[in-house]
Amino acid sequence: MTGLDASGWLLAVAGALAGSIVGGVAGFGAGITLLPILIFLVGVRAAIPVLTVTMLFGNLARVWWSRHDVNPRVALAFLTGAVPATALGAMLYAGTTSEWLARIIGIFMLCAVPFRRLLNRSGFVVRLRHFPLVGAGVGALSSVLVATGPVATPFFLAYGLRRAAYIGTEGSCMMVLHLTRGTVFARYSLLTWDAVALGCMLGATMFLGSWVARRLLDRMSERVFLWIIEGLLVVMGLQFLLSPR
Repeated sequence: MTGLDASGWLLAVAGALAGSIVGGVAGFGAGITLLPILIFLVGVRAAIPVLTVTMLFGNLARVWWSRHDVNPRVALAFLTGAVPATALGAMLYAGTTSEWLARIIGIFMLCAVPFRRLLNRSGFVVRLRHFPLVGAGVGALSSVLVATGPVATPFFLAYGLRRAAYIGTEGSCMMVLHLTRGTVFARYSLLTWDAVALGCMLGATMFLGSWVARRLLDRMSERVFLWIIEGLLVVMGLQFLLSPR
């Protein structure tokens, strides 16, 4: 991993910057953008631990730029189920094949757009008591596929979180999940110093991208915000479905 040449570092930093801007606007997409680049540069086995460190800092950046808008009650309810599920899933990470799981997530993401609209029309409201269960499901998935922000998106939106409140709250939840996963990876020697160094470098880059995204978010209407999220759900859902590896 330390053998990355200048072009490799440039590619990784550019991917982190682009991903953090996408993630800072939509609340997801940073990991999906960066993961293929990391796999190309450091291999499949090392990519997940590196991305875990990177996304820890990336989500910290989102939370920092939207810190006054975080909904702590939603975050706490979500993490009640998500933290133990993430820890258990991370213990089972070694040797797990995730191709079939990627396809399921792709289908879920494609269904998330009509699902959100159906929830709005039906009058059903996602309430605080639903978030521990949502968190448990997302936490379990996140240990095999790090980039599971899109899975939680329709539930945060259906609860009524929008723009900065959504970005900050979702970011705080994902940050804790990455911290939990990283702790377990370190315990099982899956998180090396090389992975930490590369992850910290890319995570620092994400602070800049998240700042740019927050400036864009402040100028964005709620309708455009929802259009961007739904468009990314469709595009990335197709990516998971058609290219699960």
